[in-house]
Amino acid sequence: MQKILLVTTPEGFFAQREMPWSSLDIGSVTTYLTDAGYLVEIVDYDYLKDNIKDVKGCIVIYTSSQRIEHKSYIEDIMYLLKDDNLLIPSFEALKAHDNKGFQCLMDMKYNLGLIQSDYFADISEVRVNQVEYPCVFKPANGASSTGVAIIQSTLELKSKLTDVLDFSLHDLKRIMRKYIFKSRYNDNWERYIAFGKKRFVLQKFIPNLTYDYKVLILNDKYYALKRFTAEGDFRASGSGIHSREFDKEINLILDKAYEFKTKYKSHIYSLDFCIDNDNDVKLIEFQFTHIGPVTLTESAFYFIRESKDNWEKVNQKSHLELEFSKSTVSYIIENNTFCS
Repeated sequence: MQKILLVTTPEGFFAQREMPWSSLDIGSVTTYLTDAGYLVEIVDYDYLKDNIKDVKGCIVIYTSSQRIEHKSYIEDIMYLLKDDNLLIPSFEALKAHDNKGFQCLMDMKYNLGLIQSDYFADISEVRVNQVEYPCVFKPANGASSTGVAIIQSTLELKSKLTDVLDFSLHDLKRIMRKYIFKSRYNDNWERYIAFGKKRFVLQKFIPNLTYDYKVLILNDKYYALKRFTAEGDFRASGSGIHSREFDKEINLILDKAYEFKTKYKSHIYSLDFCIDNDNDVKLIEFQFTHIGPVTLTESAFYFIRESKDNWEKVNQKSHLELEFSKSTVSYIIENNTFCS
């Protein structure tokens, strides 16, 4: 019997249900995985840290965090476990969570269909004539369109990267050293440390978009949500305005979601798509862990792929913990060669 380590915080938290701070029902997940024939042990990250040399040949099911420092902590632990265990999500999939820069790199490697995007560590890397304005600026880290803006020029980009609202205590100390405590100011050090303070992504801007699509994939079930922009805003993500009434356009979206799934293996998927002015489907962002599940939990139906260009709508509610567990088991079966 294969052993699963189901990893939670010390409080038993495993993200996520409807909100980032709401946990899946770990008891239900444990029951489903046990019924599927696995030996499940619930552990926390301290256990993994304390047994970092001994955890081998296990299936490690865990999740990410939207708290940046906590996510980095999880990454540190999982990096040292990834070669000797089956991690779900994979370490690569973990890195992609809320990391738009890493998503750009993954698209370059796997040809995932991401809308034209580029990833920068510093504005000095943006070459003249490299960027077509207007474009969409995105902080490398973040969710729900936080910090996302339309940029009209290089000057505006520089302004965005020196936003007064991001003024920190370190910035105040630097200014005091430069103009008041001058003997403590080292210009070479300040120029060195100023590089790469805000990683960011520049993405092609598609004008006149009034909606996009969210698609969740769990096993062979596809859940879709049409999200509209709020008045005066170009962003659909985070608007809270959505619909589950679809026309034939949904087939194009589902086809692209299926194509993505064939290119990259994961236990679950959260994919954002839009349709450009040439009627081509473009991938905006993607996640493989800590996904917002409302597209599933509030839906009365899902889609399954019957054959090429043929999607069937199944009028049936889904249970998140059950679908998460079934999708995870399918992933384990497909990847069990990684486990001893």
